Amino acid sequence: MADSHPENTDSLSRMDPHAEFDPLFRLERNRTSTHNAISYAVAVPAITFLVAFVIAMISRTMGGPLCNAGVSTWICSRTFEVLFPAIPGAVALGGTLLDAWITYRVWAHYGRWRPWLAILWVLVPFTLLWMTSFGTMLIIGHR
Repeated sequence: MADSHPENTDSLSRMDPHAEFDPLFRLERNRTSTHNAISYAVAVPAITFLVAFVIAMISRTMGGPLCNAGVSTWICSRTFEVLFPAIPGAVALGGTLLDAWITYRVWAHYGRWRPWLAILWVLVPFTLLWMTSFGTMLIIGHR
């Protein structure tokens, strides 16, 4: 009886008290969670780069004083110097924070949460890399 007390179990051996005890069902659920985590890890950087590319294309199409002066060929105005790092950075940060929330929700519902946590360790450096690489453009612009 003492072994069933919540303080005597560790968080890694948690079992869903309402889950079916079908091993195949749990295996499929765990595989689906892992597949979703990997897909998410690919999707967030891809969407970030896609948004950045769209902003750069719009800037190049519209033109501006920086492109006319020969200083830049893609980011042509101060407006796009602000938008280019900020919007994709917000996408990357939002994707990272959403992954942290998904990790918590999967853990709370007794799912396979470790792949989601591993993906968080991929997305945090990606987000920091994006913000530090292109954040200088936001702060000082082209000089």
